[in-house]
Amino acid sequence: MAKVLLFGGGLQALSIARGLKDCGHMTVNVAACANASRFSRFVDEFISIDFQRFTPKDMKDIIKDRKIDLVIPMEDEYAEWLSVNKPILENESDAKFAVVDAGLFSRVINKRELLNFCEENDIPHPRTVPLDGKCERKIEFPVLIKPDVSNGSRGICRVDSIGELKEKAPEVIRMFGSCTVQEFIEQPHYYNVMLYRYADGSWGQHVVTKITRFYPVKGGSSSFCTTIDNVEIVTPCKKLLDKLNWDGFADFDVLEKGEGDYRIIEINPRVPASVHAAYISGVNYGNMMVEDLLRGRKSPSCYTPGMHLRFLGLDIAWFLASPARFRNTPSWFKFFGKHLHYQEGGIKDMMAMAYSIWLGIKKELSPSFRKAKSGMN
Repeated sequence: MAKVLLFGGGLQALSIARGLKDCGHMTVNVAACANASRFSRFVDEFISIDFQRFTPKDMKDIIKDRKIDLVIPMEDEYAEWLSVNKPILENESDAKFAVVDAGLFSRVINKRELLNFCEENDIPHPRTVPLDGKCERKIEFPVLIKPDVSNGSRGICRVDSIGELKEKAPEVIRMFGSCTVQEFIEQPHYYNVMLYRYADGSWGQHVVTKITRFYPVKGGSSSFCTTIDNVEIVTPCKKLLDKLNWDGFADFDVLEKGEGDYRIIEINPRVPASVHAAYISGVNYGNMMVEDLLRGRKSPSCYTPGMHLRFLGLDIAWFLASPARFRNTPSWFKFFGKHLHYQEGGIKDMMAMAYSIWLGIKKELSPSFRKAKSGMN
C-alpha cells in the first residue's frame, strides 16, 4: 500500500483517487476548499489550503506528518508550483513527485514554444504565428487568437478579418498576456491522447478519446467523448515526447484537419479532468505512477475502447449554447447505458457529483468566466 497526496482538486482528483483506492492505496487530497473532491468517498483525507499562501515548508510538513510516498499534481497551477519546488522537496523529503522539471514544464505549457518545437522537429501542428504587427502578412482568415498560456479554452477567439483582429486582440492580450494567431480549421474532429512514457523510453498503455460534444461549442473542453484505439493519432504524440525526453504522464489535445491529418494543439503536463475515460476503459494511470515511481515496475493494462464519458455539468452548458442540441449523435437525452459513465463520479460518488454540478452552475453564472469563454461560442 502506498500513501498518495493528490495536489489540487478538480474532477481528475475524483478519478485518480478512485483508481488508487481500487489498488489498496490511501489518498490525501490537498486543495482549495471549493472542490468536489472534498466530498468524495474515495478520498481518505481532505486538507483545505489557501493556495496563494502555500509554501514548500507547508508541503514538507504534510509529507512528513502523513508519511506521504508520492505526490501527484492535479490542476495546472498546482502542477506548475510542484515543478518549480520539486528540487527543494526532493532534497528534504523521501517522497516522489509525479511532475516533470520546471524547465520542461514551462516549455510545454507555453503553446507558442511548444508549437515552435513541433515546427523544428517536423511534428504536425496547426500553422501558428506570433500576434504582432507583422502577423497580418502571414495569415489567411478566419484565424484563432490564442493566449500562449491558458487552459479550458479561455481567451481563444475566432476572428474573420483584419478589422476584427485589431478590435479583439488588445482585450485578449490585456486579459491573458502574449498571444499567437493560429489557422482556423472548419469542422475538425477533436481528440484527447493520454500517454505514459517510462524513463527507459518504453510506453505504458495509451488512451485516445474522440470528443463529440465540447464547450465552448466551436472548440473547448470535452462534455462527451468516447474512447477509441487509433495508432495514427498516437504516433506523432509519442514522437514529440521522445524528442522532449519526457518521463511520466502527458495529455495531448489533437485535431484532425482532414481524414488522417492529425495536428497536435497542446500538451497538458498533468492528468486532465477527462482521465476518467482511461479508468472506465481499464487503464489506471494513478496506479501506473505508483508502480513506476515507487517500485520501479511497469503496470500492464487491458484497454477496452468504446466507453462513453459524459461531463454532465458542462454538457448542460453545451445544450444551452448549441444549435445542434436536438440533432446530436449520440442523443443528449440519453442518460443511462451499459457503456455510459459520468466524469463527475456517477452513482458511486454521488455527493461529489452533486457538488461538482453546483460549482459548475456557479461558474457559468460568473460574468468573467462567460466572457473568457465567449470567443468560441
